[in-house]
Amino acid sequence: MRPEITLCISSFFSAWGDRMWSFAVGLYMIKLTPGSFQLAAIYGLVLTSSGVLFAPVVGDWIDRTKRLKVVRIVLLLQNLLVIICAVVISIYLFLTNHSQVLELLKALIIVLGALANLAGQGEKIAVTRDWIMVVVKGDKALLASTNANLRRIDLSVAITAPVAVGFLMSVVSDVAGIAFICSWNVISMVAEYLLLNKVYKAVPELADKISKDSFINSNQVTEDNKNEASVKTRRLTTNLNFLHRFKSMISGWVVYKRQSIVLAGMALASLYLTVLGFNAITTGYAYSQGLSELIVSVCFGLGSLVGIAGTFLFPWLRNKFGLVKAGFFGFFSQWTMLLLCVASIWVRGSPSEMLTHDKENSHNMSSQGLAVVNGQFNTTLTPAKLTEIDFTSVSVLMAGIILSRAGLWIIDLTITQLQQENVPEDERGVVGGVQYSFNSILDLLHFIVTIFLPKPQQFGYLILMSVGAVTLAGIIYIIFAIRFKEVVASGQGHILKKLKTYTDNV
Repeated sequence: MRPEITLCISSFFSAWGDRMWSFAVGLYMIKLTPGSFQLAAIYGLVLTSSGVLFAPVVGDWIDRTKRLKVVRIVLLLQNLLVIICAVVISIYLFLTNHSQVLELLKALIIVLGALANLAGQGEKIAVTRDWIMVVVKGDKALLASTNANLRRIDLSVAITAPVAVGFLMSVVSDVAGIAFICSWNVISMVAEYLLLNKVYKAVPELADKISKDSFINSNQVTEDNKNEASVKTRRLTTNLNFLHRFKSMISGWVVYKRQSIVLAGMALASLYLTVLGFNAITTGYAYSQGLSELIVSVCFGLGSLVGIAGTFLFPWLRNKFGLVKAGFFGFFSQWTMLLLCVASIWVRGSPSEMLTHDKENSHNMSSQGLAVVNGQFNTTLTPAKLTEIDFTSVSVLMAGIILSRAGLWIIDLTITQLQQENVPEDERGVVGGVQYSFNSILDLLHFIVTIFLPKPQQFGYLILMSVGAVTLAGIIYIIFAIRFKEVVASGQGHILKKLKTYTDNV
């Protein structure tokens, strides 16, 4: 079996566990505090904030550590932390009359979840930013197809994994869902390590890694020289190493800034400043406009299928027009489809306060809103009133979101490959960590904006903000493409000059 295929099989185990856990933990957050989204909001805030702060540190550590050691540590940490967190949730479900203990368990769940998320991001950075580049051995066409396969697996699992764990939670019990999650993480940890170890042995180049720790390595001592001076040297090295980890929170951004693809990364991060995805905000808005849970879940599945279509289209675009031009197609496709979302603000059935007529009727649905009973959404509308709802606006909105997913994933795959091809080997981890941090900052910002515009009739402003962010991302990408072409041209000119000088000397 070719190493890149083995890598994809390993990613299936990882993606299934990640998707299943992210779906289940969201539901458990609601079940632990019925009638309130506070715990879920705090959990999401801590996860995002920890990514912003510590992802560059994780990436820098990956750059300085042997590849197989990185995989061992992050796999063990992520799966073990998820298992412990799931067990703590199960304990919480059985404790109902111990308020102080419950508050402590909530804090523990949030901390464990955040640490598990960082370990999971470490695995993604290591495999998708570093290992894959060594495995494909410079074959850019193979890199494009492998990236597409990895994304395709993730999107496919995004449809099936939540269904599996959701079925267990609803039909059997919450504890059955926890048992399945724990069992899967044990199996996944072993399977992923065996598969990645197989790749490691099949590709000897993975053992040869350019490291930043040449100074530290040069000061290592042998077993025969364990005297007092060598102990002091090791302690000094450890202290310097710890200090570097702390400084890497900031220095990582400096490394990121000097990359030739920094503008492409900025364009990718800008896409996270949006509510036009299948997240909690858009889902809540859809519920407020009368769509049922079933319809929303169907829309989620359709969006994933359109995204999968984009992963099939990406390698063809890359081979036909080139990598940078494939990104142009992705931006154009996403932006044009999102115009449907803009149109939904002013079509029939829209509750938007930007409408200048019939505001009282347009707000009728919003004023009745939703009730949260036992942690689940329930409309407070009677069947007679439900028949009066005009679904035109929300249908146009969902159509725009679904159709935009192909372009979105083409952009994601394009910029990911640009970073893979153009970031030096010894900086792949820190650049990947900073990119995740950058994405998280913009993701956090869109939640903050939503706090100030929380009503369904204000959702139109969030739509305009989201489309504006995509437009800005497209402009940044155009600037990047122009500058990148100049950099490539100057680099080729420099190579030709050196070749000419060498030929003349010969």
